[in-house]
Amino acid sequence: MIIYLLALLGILLGVSLAGPPGPVTAILVNRASRSILNGISVGLGAMTADFILMVVILVFGQVTNISRFNNYIYILGSIFFFYLSIAIYRSREPGKARDREGSGYVAGLTIGLINPMQIGWWFTAGLSVFQKFGSLTIVFLFVGILAWVFFIATLIYKASVRYGTKVRYAIKMFSALSLGFFGVLFIYLALSGIISSV
Repeated sequence: MIIYLLALLGILLGVSLAGPPGPVTAILVNRASRSILNGISVGLGAMTADFILMVVILVFGQVTNISRFNNYIYILGSIFFFYLSIAIYRSREPGKARDREGSGYVAGLTIGLINPMQIGWWFTAGLSVFQKFGSLTIVFLFVGILAWVFFIATLIYKASVRYGTKVRYAIKMFSALSLGFFGVLFIYLALSGIISSV
């Protein structure tokens, strides 16, 4: 019974990590409007980043103070999010031109590795979950992430196919504006951190 509870906890945590609106969701939604596989590739890239961050916290999490690097992470993240936002906004109708944003998998991986929210989650909640509940819960956390990625990519693609160009345009604007918002937010956080440390 305990094993099933730990597995369920892991799945719920995975959905809670992957589900909320954020930079990964924005780019995943944009790509999934073109094809389910494109959306899933973004999710798999972000999940690979989660795995890398998990390994880092297991090796260095208890001896590394990640907060001292926050301002650099915020600045790097904001630059990348602004770039993606502009690239999505300037992109043409899906299928008429090559993606300006590059590989979906690489985009997901890059966002995951420089996303302060994702990094912060692993160095706080992720580390606590591992210490309290062990590796089984972490394994099912990745199952939860994978299930969410397949679900949201399929849902967005089917909505896009059913409702056509207007939905794809709305998704494009949602993705561009969301990434722009996070770019502004992270610049603000970086500047606030720099000012407070002076």
